[in-house]
Amino acid sequence: TAQGPRDRRVRLSIQIARKFFDLQEMLGFDKPSKTLDWLLTNSKAAIKDLVEMKLSCTGTVAKSLSSTSECEVLSGSNEATDNGDEHRKLPLMSVYKEKIGLLRRQRKAPFHLLSRE
Repeated sequence: TAQGPRDRRVRLSIQIARKFFDLQEMLGFDKPSKTLDWLLTNSKAAIKDLVEMKLSCTGTVAKSLSSTSECEVLSGSNEATDNGDEHRKLPLMSVYKEKIGLLRRQRKAPFHLLSRE
């Protein structure tokens, strides 16, 4: 931009703005940029995991025993809840964490490999 990076603005929905400013107040920050920096810093690992998972889904077919692949989860095509309410969907990160937990449980051996019979 002509005046530099400070010229950028972001519009937030009322609900998101309330959550954001409640978080800012809870953290005790006086500027929104500090709150945003805190959010990005503390979510860096999760963002990195999502990027790596997305990259692994672009060129290969993901193996999964469940009906929803990790690639579908990353693209945001999560299913509505069982009660048929299409407006209530699971947050993408909770679905992602659930999938990762399922994959980790599947990788564990059902018995201790060094134990005797």
